[in-house]
Amino acid sequence: MSEEVRTITVKGIELREDQGDGTRIEGIAVPFGQRIGLWRGAAEEFAPDCDFGDTTRTKLSRDHDRLIGKVTNATREADGLHITASISDTAEGRDAVQLIRDGVLDSFSVGFMPVTTDKRTEGDTSVYVRRAVKLLEVAVTGIPAYTGAAITGQRDQEHVNQETDTKEETVENEQQPATESRFDQLEMQIRSLADTIGRQKPDPPHVIGGQYRSAGEFAKALAAGDDTAYEFMREARDLISSADTNNTNEWVADQIKLIQSRRSVANLFQHAALPATGMTLEYLKLGSNTLKVAEQTAEGAALTTGKITLTSATAAVKTYGGYAPLSRQVIERSNTPALDTALRALTIAYSNAVEAAARAQLTAAITGAAANKLETPAAVSALTADQWITVIINAAEAADGRGAQLGTLAVSKDVFDKMAKITRSGDALMDVSGEGVDKLGSLSLTGITGRMLSVPVQMVPGAAANTAAFIDPTALQMWEAGGPFQLQQDDTTKLLSNYSVYGYAAFATVFTGGVMPLGPKATA
Repeated sequence: MSEEVRTITVKGIELREDQGDGTRIEGIAVPFGQRIGLWRGAAEEFAPDCDFGDTTRTKLSRDHDRLIGKVTNATREADGLHITASISDTAEGRDAVQLIRDGVLDSFSVGFMPVTTDKRTEGDTSVYVRRAVKLLEVAVTGIPAYTGAAITGQRDQEHVNQETDTKEETVENEQQPATESRFDQLEMQIRSLADTIGRQKPDPPHVIGGQYRSAGEFAKALAAGDDTAYEFMREARDLISSADTNNTNEWVADQIKLIQSRRSVANLFQHAALPATGMTLEYLKLGSNTLKVAEQTAEGAALTTGKITLTSATAAVKTYGGYAPLSRQVIERSNTPALDTALRALTIAYSNAVEAAARAQLTAAITGAAANKLETPAAVSALTADQWITVIINAAEAADGRGAQLGTLAVSKDVFDKMAKITRSGDALMDVSGEGVDKLGSLSLTGITGRMLSVPVQMVPGAAANTAAFIDPTALQMWEAGGPFQLQQDDTTKLLSNYSVYGYAAFATVFTGGVMPLGPKATA
């Protein structure tokens, strides 16, 4: 009585079934000469002479999840790493065998830890060539990272016949497209976890800066010429212009918050990223907006109409930055907290420089909007509580007529001081302690912000006396790139070279109608 050996080939995967050896699969676990994308701007391939280490303990899994067997043989050949693996006679193993027969599981994927990797740059792509790895597992899957990783054989013990013959059948299966995978630095350490997450769950957000624990660690890596540090610096170019810090590492988010905390006036601007190139930036400027929407008076009647005027304008892109004598020797030999302190000081200096530019732009915007001036019954710093109520009502009506929002009330120091001391019949009307009952609003004396009659108030340090203006949230625009994550050596050939923190920014008033100055009628 002889046994039947049944071989099923599924897209190059062979499932061999015989009584003596149980269920086995054979195929190419790792193809040579193929490349896949990792995270943005990075790719991976295996060298033909890649050393896979000791494979006697390499396990077999299904989709990098449940173990179903072990690798029994691994041989490096010209086209890739060929393996033979046995599938255990368990419920999970039997399910996997059936899925291989059905052509669902038709490929291999590997989980490994890098040992030796060569890096090279091809255009904008960093290619990681694996020279030596520790092969942890081989998984049977239907969605491989490498399309050449195919199962070529499977053997099973269930089919016994009195005749000695071999039957082959081919199961047609559509070519599966390569899965586009994105990994961060942690996933570089263990690929199997990333493969499992990528197939079973939506791709996790790419955490920018997660490879470093602080700005000091980033500076050390940059000084050492680490490619990953340069990649992070390119990636972080526009982080400062985004209000969303949820997709950043904690130290990166802290740097952004540090800058924002120093920008009382710049925070009144809309923020956007600068284009990658150009010394000037072209934008459309909103002149007036008289658009109205109303109920149609009758079927077929003309709708209410209005007019928007747009003009093209340009803003100059300027560089803001500063440097400190952080030589390569200092960076390489200083402890990380010391570097963090130095870089924090540079970051604050950069933030202050951009804030000063924003204040200058706001002053120019208020001066340039003289035609929108709302007359007040007295100098702004001398307005009484009742007069402020009337001014705000009139301002809200005027803003509505321009298609604008009342926005934030920006005031000079003297006006802010008088607002804090407003009284009626001897009673204070503004809550400045944070503990009393307010009647008009409240002001933070240390934060130089507040609210009056539900209108946000922002003091503008350095503004001319009796300055006050309502600022529509869309009136001012700021474009920025770089900032606290851009470190630059002045000469990489010298050990004694300074590092600078720098960035680029441009400012513009894109909606003049949204800037409404306050002041008494000019005397002849």
